[in-house]
Amino acid sequence: MRLQHRLSAKVACPRLLLVALLVAVAGSVHAQTSTPAQLQAEIENLRIQLDVKQQRIEMLERELSHLRAPLEVGRERKIIDEIALEVSRIRGLRPKAPIEFSTLTPEVLNRLLDEEIKGKRATEFQGYTTLLKHLGLIPRDMDLEKSLRALLSEQVAGAYDDKTKKLYISDKFDLNSSIARIILAHEICHALQDQHFNLTSSPLHMENNDDRAMATLAVVEGDAMLLLAEYAREKASWKMLLELPRLLMMDQSQLGSAPPFIYRSLLFPYLQGQSFVMQSLYEGTPAMRNQVLRKMPRSTEQILHSEKYFGPDFDEPTEIALDELTSHGLIPAEGVFNNVAGEFGIQCVLSERLSTSDASSAAAGWDGDRVVFGGRLDGAYALAWLSVWDSESDAREFADALKRHFTAQRPGLNQESDRASPGGDITLTDSRGVIHIARKGERVACVHANDVERASRVLKVLLAMQVNRAP
Repeated sequence: MRLQHRLSAKVACPRLLLVALLVAVAGSVHAQTSTPAQLQAEIENLRIQLDVKQQRIEMLERELSHLRAPLEVGRERKIIDEIALEVSRIRGLRPKAPIEFSTLTPEVLNRLLDEEIKGKRATEFQGYTTLLKHLGLIPRDMDLEKSLRALLSEQVAGAYDDKTKKLYISDKFDLNSSIARIILAHEICHALQDQHFNLTSSPLHMENNDDRAMATLAVVEGDAMLLLAEYAREKASWKMLLELPRLLMMDQSQLGSAPPFIYRSLLFPYLQGQSFVMQSLYEGTPAMRNQVLRKMPRSTEQILHSEKYFGPDFDEPTEIALDELTSHGLIPAEGVFNNVAGEFGIQCVLSERLSTSDASSAAAGWDGDRVVFGGRLDGAYALAWLSVWDSESDAREFADALKRHFTAQRPGLNQESDRASPGGDITLTDSRGVIHIARKGERVACVHANDVERASRVLKVLLAMQVNRAP
C-alpha cells in the first residue's frame, strides 16, 4: 500500500517532475559550458548594475538634501534671530543688520585657522616658532603650526569672522541643545560688537604688536564671556544640567597636552578679559562696558592692572623701534620676528622656570619693550630684546629674573659678571652661544647670539638706542 501510494503521487505530477529535471539538466549544462571569461563578464555586469543603483541612490539623497536645505536654513535662521534678540536685550546692543551665517565646512575652518595661526606673514611665523624653541617655551622638535591646527580644530564649534561678517556654525552643532545656544550667544555677541565697534579696524589684527592685539582680544572675548554667563543665568534649566556631562566629556586632549606657554596664551583673553570687563561695570555706569570697546586698552599691563586703564593716570606704554638692527644686518635675515612681548608675554616666559608669583612680580612695572629675532635653530641666530621699566628697581628685578630663568633652562651655562658696570651686567655662555643681560637705569637689554662678536655688537646698539618714554 505504501509503495502504491508513493508511485501514485509521483505519477499524479508528471509535469512538475519534467520541469525539475529540465532545470537540473540546464544548470548542469550551464556549469559545464560557462568559461572563466564569461563568469568574469557576468560579475562585471553585476558590478556595473550596482554602481548605477548606488549613483541613483546618491542622486536621490542629494535631491532630498536639496529639498530639506531651505527648511533647515529656515529653522537655523529662526533660532539665530531668536538668540540675537535675547543677546541684544541682555547686552544692550541693537542689531544693525541681520547676522549672516553659514556652515563651518573644513575649507572655512582651514581659512580661519590660517588667519589665526599665520596672521603674521609666513616668515614671521617661522621666526616666532624658532624664537620659542630658543627660549625653551616649546619643545625643539615641535611642529607648532600642526599642533595649533589640531588644538584649535578641537575647540571650534562655531565662530564669527569679522572679515566676512559671517557667523559659521559646525554641522555637528545641535542647535536645539541648551549648551549649543549658550555658545552661539557668545558668537552672536561678537557679531553685535562688530556692528557697533568695527572689530576689523581695531588693533585686533595688528601684526607688529602682539601685546596690544592681545589686550584688544581680551576685551572682545571678555565681553562675550560675560554675556555668555548672563545668558546662561537667564536660561538655566534642568535640561542644561542634563547636557553638562556631555559638554565635560568633549575631547580636550590637545589643550591638555599643549605646552604651558601656549595653554596660558589661549586662556588669557577669556579669563583675564572677563575680569577686566567686569571691572568696567564696577568702575562706572553700564555704558563703561561699551567705552572699553570704543577705546581699547593699549597693553596687557592695563588688562592685568585695571587701575592703569580706569584710574586717573592712564598708563600709556612706551613705544620702542629696533628696525636699525635688521636694516644693518646685525640680525640674520632668515625668519625675522619683530614684535612686543608685553607684561603678559613676559609673565609667560618667566613662568616656565620660575614660580607664578615670582614671574608676576618680575613682569610688573613693565612700561614697554621690543623683541627682534632672526636666524635658525641650529645655526646663526640673534635675539635683541630691549625693555623699559617704571623704575630702576623694577628693571633690576626683571634682569635678575631673566638670569634665573636662563640658568634654569640651560644648566650648563657659565656665568661672568661685570662688576664695573653700574647695572651689574651678566654674560652667560655655553656651546649654543652667548647671552648678555645688561641694565642701564630703567632699561634692560637682553641679547642671545650664536657667537660672541655678534652678541657684543647687538648689545652695543641696544644700550645706545634712544627711547622716548611715554608720559
